[in-house]
Amino acid sequence: MIKKTLYTALIFSLLSCEDQYTEIHRYTKQFHLTKDYPIYLDASEILIDIQVTNPIQSNKPFKIVANHSYYFVGEKMKGIHVFKKNDDYQATPLCFIKCNHLKSFDVADNILYCNNFVDLLAIDVEHPLQAKILQREREYFNNHAYDNSLKAPSIGNHIYLIGYKQIVLYGVETETNPAPNFSEYDKLYSNIMVKEIPDTLQTAKPYVGFVNIENKVFTLGTTFYFPLALCSFDSGKLQITESEINAGYYSSPVSDLQYKGNVLYIISTNTALGFIRDNEAFIPNNYFSNGYIPFDMVAIKKFQYSHAVLSGRATIETFTYDYIRGYTYESILPSLGAACLLNVNDYILALGKQLTIYSTHLQNNPLETMMQYSNISGNSMLQDGNTLIVAGVEGLSFYDISNLWNIKKR
Repeated sequence: MIKKTLYTALIFSLLSCEDQYTEIHRYTKQFHLTKDYPIYLDASEILIDIQVTNPIQSNKPFKIVANHSYYFVGEKMKGIHVFKKNDDYQATPLCFIKCNHLKSFDVADNILYCNNFVDLLAIDVEHPLQAKILQREREYFNNHAYDNSLKAPSIGNHIYLIGYKQIVLYGVETETNPAPNFSEYDKLYSNIMVKEIPDTLQTAKPYVGFVNIENKVFTLGTTFYFPLALCSFDSGKLQITESEINAGYYSSPVSDLQYKGNVLYIISTNTALGFIRDNEAFIPNNYFSNGYIPFDMVAIKKFQYSHAVLSGRATIETFTYDYIRGYTYESILPSLGAACLLNVNDYILALGKQLTIYSTHLQNNPLETMMQYSNISGNSMLQDGNTLIVAGVEGLSFYDISNLWNIKKR
């Protein structure tokens, strides 16, 4: 009797498991659902008049430029520090020009050109303490017709689409466990409105460049065939004249414009083109692409123009390019935390946590570390004859570079 009862219980248990097994696997379906919720920026408080304040401490300056009377040190997403030049290779902090969402700027004579989010500004800085906007070109940097990824589309007055928040749902759907929908997320994210660009989108569109070429400031043009535009302020009006150069194909979005050693660089997400300046023309010279956004580039006048590249891989590389051999990488060295490069008599100065001097004169090894100055550090630098001006968190420092093997503070 006991055996019969155990046998019946076992059969019942097996049948129950089979029913459960059948129930679970009767209907299954993998699901992977995504939905993008737009993020809007209310720029009504960003696109306002500039403000001139007392000097503030710099956090991470990215560029230093100068005119006859002042040094201008830019800090991204904040504004521009102004220093008054002194006669004894010194500079006095004068003021801070608050310009929200600044990403690039340059100066020619007494006019400072910069971006204020998507707007292009011409600012009178003859007397920086009384700096004022001469003209605002609304949404200039939303006019890059050759690449929509550069745009921050305008949705309404001062409202811009700046990105998306993506929600991903994945799992297994069954008849007892249906795939979820986005109704709860629709309630949370149906209208994401911010007044500051989130940190995760700080490097996102739009990005702009300004570059001074012999006291003429250029920025990006509005079409693929006119990638440069000359900015000037004449007869009381901002003039933006587009300049045609044979840029060929390059990937976008453009992240920077630079002019060093008579070479103009157009740097984009993974490509940089070099153009040698010949009078008023720009002649294509070199094409560089290694899959990284170059931090900085500088020309080396050796044989023909070759280039030193501060790479996104934290290296400094020298390379040449021709249409037969393609890329020729001559040397690759660690960058030692460098942020910017200068060419001084074909020695490469790399500035970051320290100043490193690289030689390009050796035949067997075109790039070799020669000197390191651990007492010199900064985020940006500018050469003025035999003087090196370094911008860092403590302001400006001046160094005599007439002898690169014995650089001294002025």
